[in-house]
Amino acid sequence: MSRLLTRRACFGPPFIAEFRAPAPLCACRLLCYRLGGPASLRLKSQQVHGRAYSVASQSLAGPAALSAHQVFSPLTKERPVFRIQNRVVVIREPGDFYREILQGIQRARKRIVLSSLYIGSEETELADQLARALERNPDLEVLVLLDCLRGTRIDGAGKSSALLLAPLVKKHANVHVALYHTPALSGLNKTAWPQRYNETFGLQHIKAYLFDDDVIISGANLSRDYFTNRQDRYMLFSDRSLADYFAGLVQSIARFSFQLVDKSASTHPLRDGDASSDMGLRLPNNTPDPARNPADFVRDANAAMAQFLQSAQVLHAVDPATLTEHDTLVIPTVQMRQLGITQDEAHMTEFFSLSDSFARRYGCRSMMASAYFNFSPIYKKLVLESSSRWDLLVASPEANGFHTAAGVSKYIPDMYSIIEHDFMRYSRKHYARNDIAIEEYARPGWTYHGKGVWCYLDRKLPQVTMVGSSNYGYRSIYCDLEAQITLIPGNKDLQTDIHQEVLYLLSHSKMVTETELKSRIRSAPLWLYALKPFISKKM
Repeated sequence: MSRLLTRRACFGPPFIAEFRAPAPLCACRLLCYRLGGPASLRLKSQQVHGRAYSVASQSLAGPAALSAHQVFSPLTKERPVFRIQNRVVVIREPGDFYREILQGIQRARKRIVLSSLYIGSEETELADQLARALERNPDLEVLVLLDCLRGTRIDGAGKSSALLLAPLVKKHANVHVALYHTPALSGLNKTAWPQRYNETFGLQHIKAYLFDDDVIISGANLSRDYFTNRQDRYMLFSDRSLADYFAGLVQSIARFSFQLVDKSASTHPLRDGDASSDMGLRLPNNTPDPARNPADFVRDANAAMAQFLQSAQVLHAVDPATLTEHDTLVIPTVQMRQLGITQDEAHMTEFFSLSDSFARRYGCRSMMASAYFNFSPIYKKLVLESSSRWDLLVASPEANGFHTAAGVSKYIPDMYSIIEHDFMRYSRKHYARNDIAIEEYARPGWTYHGKGVWCYLDRKLPQVTMVGSSNYGYRSIYCDLEAQITLIPGNKDLQTDIHQEVLYLLSHSKMVTETELKSRIRSAPLWLYALKPFISKKM
């Protein structure tokens, strides 16, 4: 027990009694997460449902006088910042996420904006709900943004996201489906790479779901597994200004994306080499073709995004001196390196710097989550060089989306285990870090796709969290279109909800050791190691 406590920070405060776990849990496993922080931290025994556990108690002298709003005030400069007045809803379960999507469609009166990698071709209920909403309210504006490669990919039943939405486009002039195409897939690559594999060049990966003035920020796509047993993160905001921002973001991307149109009005087939569909694609007027004129496309897309971001920054600027610890703040950031936009990358680097400065004086504990243990070299280095104690939450091999895949793809979970083991070994050998723990989400029958950051500073409750589409991997920085928000909660209730989210995810996770990982990868085929550079950059 003592060895366990020296490796885990104690995230569990007394209010954990309100947490309802779906199954009996080991109290020490869940709540004595990793002991860390300044010397002022000490353990005290508490009882939860008759179980003993330990919590962190700290002196309020010194660092307690420094709020997260002060520590992270530089993040509010030269970025749009939103003061959130209404309650923020932290959604936990995929089923609740799906219900919020359907209810949002049902109550929308003015606009629906859906931005996702794709919509599952089997999601006929979602499409039917959109159709009913349009019948009830003919003035309802609907904009859907998907990735062009993924959104037109044909599944085994001959269906796709684009074909699912085609009837709505045909019937309603106020339904617009935009499909972003990466400029990295051009020339010979465009014809040489088959579907699925061509998606490694870059994707539209932003997940935002907007209904009038409500917006859900998530990492989840709109398909059956994300509505049932694929765990992600989701936050619902009721704020007109924030909803306007994300509507504007999606509209800006749509302006240089392909539009789904009737075949008679199209300039491109729905899929290359397939002229059988009665739908096609068309670029907005004067938009360069990303597959034929990538340089011109990047120039125009960069100009469009720079204009939007600069306008948002001016419109939603705040004076840091006016902020108080009672303000709930949302800072949205985007990453589109293929288009020359690196806002989120700079934001993350500054966040690491600020939290590290605090950690060197007072101690700090943080957690970063991703669907895959494939963090970019930049973020790995920042974690390793940080003075904070870090926990990294990822999918276990069984909870990896590729676990049941066929062919070469079935070895991808093994590849992530190899990367995990290499990281852990490197952190011990070169940085002497014994305070970085790896947690794997392992829930029978479920897969894991959640991502984000939680920073506790030296407190019992999280002071900052990030949620959005980024997996913090190489392709999140260099290849895909990503968006996330940084949330600085201004009240204890919201901090508590966010902390409960952490505990909920950890209730289905287990810590892995270097020895366990070494044993796991022993049976991996040798040729898999040769694919490590490719998978590190493309998955």
